[in-house]
Amino acid sequence: MTPRTASRAAVLCAALALVAGCDSAEPDGRRGSASRAPDAVPTGSRPPAQGKGSDDPADVNGDGHRDLVVQVPVGAPRGQPKETRLTVVFGSPRGPDPATRTLYDRRDLGLPTLRTRPGGTPAPPPGDPTLADLDDDGFPDFVFREAVPVDAAGTPRAGSLGTRPVEYVAWGGPGGPRRGARATELPLPPRDRPDGYEAPVMGDFDGDGRHDLAALREDGTALVIRYGPFTRAGVAARTERRPPADPEATWYSGLYADEVSTSGRPRVTGLFVHHGTDGEQSDGVYYAPGKGGIATTGRPVRAGNAIAFGDFDGDGRRDLAVGDDGSRNNEPGATTEPPAVDGSYAVYAGDGSVRTHRLPASHRGRFAAADPDGDGRDGLLVARSDAAVLLDGSRVTGRLSRRPPARVDGRAIRGSDRLTRLHTVADFDGDHRDEIVLGWSSSTLLHRYGDTPIHWWVADGMSREDDVAFATRRFARPE
Repeated sequence: MTPRTASRAAVLCAALALVAGCDSAEPDGRRGSASRAPDAVPTGSRPPAQGKGSDDPADVNGDGHRDLVVQVPVGAPRGQPKETRLTVVFGSPRGPDPATRTLYDRRDLGLPTLRTRPGGTPAPPPGDPTLADLDDDGFPDFVFREAVPVDAAGTPRAGSLGTRPVEYVAWGGPGGPRRGARATELPLPPRDRPDGYEAPVMGDFDGDGRHDLAALREDGTALVIRYGPFTRAGVAARTERRPPADPEATWYSGLYADEVSTSGRPRVTGLFVHHGTDGEQSDGVYYAPGKGGIATTGRPVRAGNAIAFGDFDGDGRRDLAVGDDGSRNNEPGATTEPPAVDGSYAVYAGDGSVRTHRLPASHRGRFAAADPDGDGRDGLLVARSDAAVLLDGSRVTGRLSRRPPARVDGRAIRGSDRLTRLHTVADFDGDHRDEIVLGWSSSTLLHRYGDTPIHWWVADGMSREDDVAFATRRFARPE
């Protein structure tokens, strides 16, 4: 299976099958053991294996094992800015191995370090990249969207107050991006350069097996698809522009792409454009996969801020699930949703049909697709901050949660201190069953680590066991 993340922008919550927590201080995380509070891995780590390349955009070193890309905190004293490092936890035949990892800061990734004002705050740490094998060499590249300070003429210049969205790519290789190599700025068509794009998503939108990038113009006036392969100068093989399906809707909350095939048999990936929202559930437009590429005309989709792609009916065709995530507009008279939206979700199936299901009354949150039993049919994982449920239609088939450790850094942690996030769903160990990756951060330790997750569980499907559990708060040290 490939990752089941539905959105790169949301901060999400987790779960499946209630499991026993741990009341001890911090016992070692163990593979194949019942869920426990994970301990920190020593600062040192082994170098990753040098792979030969693969079709999996999450296999950073191309050795045939899926890797886990996360942010880790740089512990800071109270009152100091909180920083993070982008980290690759490399895979193994048993799943992610936290003792084999690489940490990157801006300089490592070759990103520019322009400051927003003279003598002001340094450029922030690198955010979460879009992973895409742009040059088709078998190794995923890291695409970053950055707000670069520019002067009145649009030229990057340190100290300028104005900014312009710019995309950079750190090219991948057998060990991941080469440390210190200068990142390449992806050139935009002249008409798009002044405004730039929203964060891009990766997919295979023409079904040729090469990775493409789709993005909305910053002003919402066009959907731009850049088809691979890209040259090392960042130039796409071709570019396609589409006007918005609804010319009146120029405010969008996100762009979502289905996962690409990693089986060696390419398939077209669907693309969903979600209209803007200020708390209420909003609708969107679905460009469904078709023969030779995504549909030319988008299909209107019902309102819902929770979105996931998967094969929810097991027919081998990809479906789109859209539903109520529980958020509401807090403006007077706008705290409810229509009956057709409230507490429900719809599946837009690959055969063109639409099926609507009810959500459990107490579970509204992020959607993800998961196949924890390996039968080829996805369930819908609905995740919130304390637990999640797996649904088959409207029927609950499993629950998952993880308890925080009793003490961290010598401080007692309340059992109710649950800031658990669903990071991704994927088959990390190659057994054709999905694992669920959960990350936990603590309000008690917010002053030191911010809201970056510091403990991680790679849950073994719906069981009470974890493939691995580990902590990341000692991965990086303050400089």
